[in-house]
Amino acid sequence: MRKRAKFVEEEIVADLLPVMNVMFLLVPLLLQAMEFATMASVNVAPPRFTAERSEAKQEDSPQDKPLNLKVIVLEDGFRISADGQQDGAEAGKGTDSKAPTIPLAKPGTPLTDYDRYDYGALEQKAKSYKDLFPNETTVTISAEGNVPMQALISTMDALAGRTCKLGRALKGENIPADCYFWQPIVEGGAG
Repeated sequence: MRKRAKFVEEEIVADLLPVMNVMFLLVPLLLQAMEFATMASVNVAPPRFTAERSEAKQEDSPQDKPLNLKVIVLEDGFRISADGQQDGAEAGKGTDSKAPTIPLAKPGTPLTDYDRYDYGALEQKAKSYKDLFPNETTVTISAEGNVPMQALISTMDALAGRTCKLGRALKGENIPADCYFWQPIVEGGAG
């Protein structure tokens, strides 16, 4: 019979030098890559609180008054209101305040299809408001609870202007003319 050799424990020396060399080369490469990586962001601002203005100042020109544009994404379209008045609703006509201002582009499609909304009409409405109020950049957006998140994001894109690029404006250049309401405030729940 053969004798089994006794198991001898050896101490293994870990050679970390190759790993350290790789890390030494990776750190500058990652730092340099960060300089070229472009970041996209959606500017979101909290609601602003201001002291009430005097009655004389509020009766200036309509462009001096705040627009208070609000867009609600409903299951059946967009409801738009500005300065507390629903767009399309005439005083004393008894217009349903729950009806959408911009109906669906594709009625009858499932709720999960976010392309059912008419984003082109919403962008045109935003452009018309921007022409009336050129200094306004803020819009308040809310949605019903079962509206898909992508519909909310596409709504923000349409209100900002689908061709709006703010990269250079954030570095000090003028805001492009095709940027409408690029500072959304997202509220919880449709009101």
